[in-house]
Amino acid sequence: MIKKIAIGLPLLVLTGCGLGQALTKAGAENEQYKACVLNQVETLSASYGGGELAVEKATEFVVSACKPQEDVYVVAMTDLAMTMTGSMVSREKFLKDEEATLRSDLHDLAAGLVTQNL
Repeated sequence: MIKKIAIGLPLLVLTGCGLGQALTKAGAENEQYKACVLNQVETLSASYGGGELAVEKATEFVVSACKPQEDVYVVAMTDLAMTMTGSMVSREKFLKDEEATLRSDLHDLAAGLVTQNL
């Protein structure tokens, strides 16, 4: 038990310093992405004047328009992962393993927001 604490304590101290800041930044970037999606949905709704717009097409447009926010979110989540693991996993390895999942999750979020607000 003491050995586990001795191993975990330095990791906690190292990662704890920036963990709160990394969590806050990742949360803020997630909110920025949601705001972008909602703004684009409003723009589409106004452009189509209440006419019927296919959810799939609207989602494609919104995802494309919010690509810069998506990229910033992926960077923020990568930074959070690096902080949480004490950079024991390389940034490239994390992105190779998780980038597609992060982007897919954001696209699912966008599709849900489009469906709710269109």
